[in-house]
Amino acid sequence: MTHAVHAEGGVIFAQLWHVGRVSHTALQPQGDAPVAPSAIQARNVKAFIETGPGVGTLVEPSLPRALSIPEIEALVDLYAQAARNALAAGFDGVEIHAANGYLVNQFISAHANHRNDAYGGSLHNRLRFLREIIAAVGAVVGPDRLGVRFTPLFSSTDQDRVYIGFVEDDPQQTYIEAIKLLEAAGVAYVSIAEADWDNAPELPLAFRLAVRQSFSGRILYAGRYTAERGARLVDAGLADLIAFGRPFIANPDLPARIANGWPLSPLDMATVYGGKAQGYTDYPTFSPPITQEAYA
Repeated sequence: MTHAVHAEGGVIFAQLWHVGRVSHTALQPQGDAPVAPSAIQARNVKAFIETGPGVGTLVEPSLPRALSIPEIEALVDLYAQAARNALAAGFDGVEIHAANGYLVNQFISAHANHRNDAYGGSLHNRLRFLREIIAAVGAVVGPDRLGVRFTPLFSSTDQDRVYIGFVEDDPQQTYIEAIKLLEAAGVAYVSIAEADWDNAPELPLAFRLAVRQSFSGRILYAGRYTAERGARLVDAGLADLIAFGRPFIANPDLPARIANGWPLSPLDMATVYGGKAQGYTDYPTFSPPITQEAYA
């Protein structure tokens, strides 16, 4: 895969993530409980489990158990090893997934982290796990080949979601402090995934300005973006890059479609989780209509 991307002149990063408590005993070795900073069950979120070859379903996550400090230290080492594996596989760098209510995000959040040791309590302590991962992974790949993703939610929803994240008591303080941590480590970019449910509000302008003021690396935004909306953010100097996820599934030639103003194919959400080729590799590239000029 990495060779194919490089052959087309592309750059590819591996995203390193651990879902923590957003899991189920059916996914764990020997049916053990998932792990988390604290034994607090995830709510308003679903875990995807396989019920047969290529078939699965969404279920409530299981009650997790709290990680011990030696286990946390071992996980930091595993992130570093995953980074080594990514480089060996030909990836150009790695991104630490600290978003969507998964493990790193769970440590950051006061809602999921009720520890009273060095990894809990104050915001500084709740950021310790991320800080240690950045140091360990940065030593492997170099900070110029390292990115971090966050989901700084300022409001929530009662819509049933596969994943969502946390709304902190002070989202701006929490995530600006986290971004300052990236700045101090010389991380290459921060990727900010915005709320993407129906009628989700945009991030406050004050937050976007604070991100730009706090971070000198590249700033990426993702979440329900169109090419036009993304261009406005870049033109305003608030973003350097716009990321697309779901549109890319349905449009394998998405960059060409955006560059040429071609229409986008809609995504069939019914085929996103599980299954085989349908809804995964069978979306066509765009074929411009043949005009009379083509025969002139």
